[in-house]
Amino acid sequence: MISPGDSSQVKVAKGAAIVLAGLAFARLVNYAYQILLSRAGGEAEFGLFFLGISALTLTGGVAALGIDLGVARFAPLYIGNGERGKLKGVLVAAIAISLFTGAAAGLALWWCAGPVAERIFSKPALTPLLQISALCLPFYIGGRVLVKAIVAFQKIGYRVSVSQVLSPLVRLVGTFLLVAAGLRAEGAMWAYAASELISWAVLLLLLQFRVFPVLERGGEKAVFDLRPLLAYSLPLFLAAIVDQVLNSTDAFMTGYFLPNAEVGVYGAAARLSSLIGLGSELLNPMFLSIVTQAQAAGNSGEITRTFNSNNRWFLFISLPVFSLLGVLPGKAMSLVWGPGFASGGVALALLVAGRWFFSLSSTSTLLLSMYGASRLIFLISLASAGLNVLLNYLLIPLYGITGAAAATSLSLAAGSLITIRAARLRHAQGGLAVFFPRLVAAALLALVPAFFLGRMIAGRLPAVFSTAAVFVILYLVFLKAFGAFTGEDREIWIKFKAWLKGGRVQAGRD
Repeated sequence: MISPGDSSQVKVAKGAAIVLAGLAFARLVNYAYQILLSRAGGEAEFGLFFLGISALTLTGGVAALGIDLGVARFAPLYIGNGERGKLKGVLVAAIAISLFTGAAAGLALWWCAGPVAERIFSKPALTPLLQISALCLPFYIGGRVLVKAIVAFQKIGYRVSVSQVLSPLVRLVGTFLLVAAGLRAEGAMWAYAASELISWAVLLLLLQFRVFPVLERGGEKAVFDLRPLLAYSLPLFLAAIVDQVLNSTDAFMTGYFLPNAEVGVYGAAARLSSLIGLGSELLNPMFLSIVTQAQAAGNSGEITRTFNSNNRWFLFISLPVFSLLGVLPGKAMSLVWGPGFASGGVALALLVAGRWFFSLSSTSTLLLSMYGASRLIFLISLASAGLNVLLNYLLIPLYGITGAAAATSLSLAAGSLITIRAARLRHAQGGLAVFFPRLVAAALLALVPAFFLGRMIAGRLPAVFSTAAVFVILYLVFLKAFGAFTGEDREIWIKFKAWLKGGRVQAGRD
């Protein structure tokens, strides 16, 4: 378990270890239910499902009003300052607001489902998927708030158990049963909605009975000082709108310009490219809570050390995934989704590049959030979203799904580089590091022989696994040769191994 006496870096490492087990399971199961749909329904059915999920995430991101992000900042701040009344007030208000806005957005989406599917996308079969998304919205938005609340208390195990074990398992079982019954895309969407409802209920129970009793009338009296929360959340709400536009423009524009089958191929590439965010998914869940509490204690040095460690470890994790998907994109698409999806290889390679920059900048975005720079985050997101809309509009009619991937990748990379620079300027103490040349050099040198090996081997499965094995071995050799592992890495690894073995680790001991 994570101890209050652990250093920030050890907390991040332990949190990443806890997340890793759940994330591995979640990834496996989430891909399994989507692969089930792709192979049973083909590219066209997968395209409808991709548009339905994209509508859910876009509408949910807007309807959340940035409240979940406000909870992510103010809950750990009130915990660090011991202000339990304000903590209870902000949690109660956030839960209530999320349910209300989710229900309102759901009604709007249900009412618009038919016209949107038929008049905009010319896909009448999309209507029921949009209606299912509408029913799911209150629990989708409410679940985001509850996850942020639980993570603020650094109870990362609860988040993993629900979001990365229970929810994916419900989706897999539900999809299997409903696809077998002949529902296909609609069945997968019903399974997704069921997982969100069940996850929301379990998260609420865990928060109430195992973390912090927010719904009791007795005990700590709630102090409803919502002005700081709303003042902080409103710019992030606007940023969330443009961020959702940034992440959904390619989906909806491919749906508008291209037939279902091509939308399905692009959706499969987009889903597979999300593997590049593995490092940020492992390392970021506790980052904002840790640095916000460090800020409350006036410990700027701890903020810098935690920021740099997160970025270095992200590179350790992401560069192998980046390289493998970049070397064998077509074979990876065919291996995972089926032979009919191999044409999305170029799109996958482009999306991986853009999402790598986006994931790398996520720590910088969280640092800006810690400093309350929500307006700046909004402006950067707005510029990136505008560029994305323009490029997708210009490139999709000319180059199809490859144009959509290029447009998305360029806009993500541009916004990410600006975010990284902004975080460095905002952190007046300096010392922030994002790119670590030794790590990048080790990956590039390992990539060359892996690239030629992947081209030489014909079979999909042998090519992918042989290339991955060669790259990882050479990558580790070059990391060791370049001295990329620091004393801090070795110290944390020792403490981490001791923790895994059940030993008691004292933070800060040499």
